[in-house]
Parts: sequence; C-alpha cells; structure tokens
Amino acid sequence: MRKLGIMLAAGATVLLASLGITQAQFMFDPAVHHLEDMEPLVLGSKDNNFHMEPKEYRLKVGQGYRWEIKADTDFEYSVVAPEFFRNIFIRKIEAEEIEISTPTLEKIAFEDVAEAELVFVAIRPGTYEFGVEKMKERGMVGKIIVEADSDN
Repeated sequence: MRKLGIMLAAGATVLLASLGITQAQFMFDPAVHHLEDMEPLVLGSKDNNFHMEPKEYRLKVGQGYRWEIKADTDFEYSVVAPEFFRNIFIRKIEAEEIEISTPTLEKIAFEDVAEAELVFVAIRPGTYEFGVEKMKERGMVGKIIVEADSDN
C-alpha cells in the first residue's frame, strides 16, 4: 500500500511539472484559497434571448477563479468553450445544491432560468473562444484571454 502511495505521489509530481505547476503552488491551491470572482456571464434578458454579457474576460495563469453563469430566461443555452475547458484545472461545478467534481467538462447546459458556478485554476496562457452552442452566429460568442504571470 505504501508503494502505491509513493507511486501516486510521484505520478502527481510528474503531471504537475508537465503543466508547469510546482508542488508548492499546488499545496497553496488557488482553487481553494484566494479565489477571484469573475464578472458573471449572463445569458438572455427579458427583451432578448440572444443577449450575452460580458464577451471578454482577462485571466492570469495560476490564479483561482469563481465564474458564475446565469440563464436569465427559460430559453435553452449550452455554454461551450472546448479549448478553454481543456486548459484549466476544474476544482468543482455547483448548480443549486449540487456540487460536481470532474476533471473535464464539455458544456454547461441550461433548460430554464438557472445558475451554475465553475471554480477553476487557469493553467495555460492563450486566447480561447467561448459561447452558446448553435447561437454564435447570433452574437453569443466571446473570448477568454489567459495571460502568463508577469512575476515569473
């Protein structure tokens, strides 16, 4: 059993190193401590089912974030950001009284007025597109810019 623990710890160290994250950074997990609240993403409005605001976010690598996504109408929305979701460490997703822990995410779908919260750490710099599936041509598209930490 001890060998398995040592192998898992070594594997985790290799994984973190491949992501450019040190063990010290992981121990002070920004997905648990020092979270920054992002401006909530609002989908729909009383006058326009295709309203989406904001359409741009700027984040920092290594920072933990709390991102609230709200569907303000009973219109169906599926928020997708495939490249972004593959380049973050997902700590948890909360919807109403439910908390979901998952390593990957494909989309967050709403069938009615609702809210979801994504807690994550940005781990790779880049510019990533996000939007509402099948509604990007109606203006429901934006970008998330993840910048490298200038202190490193």
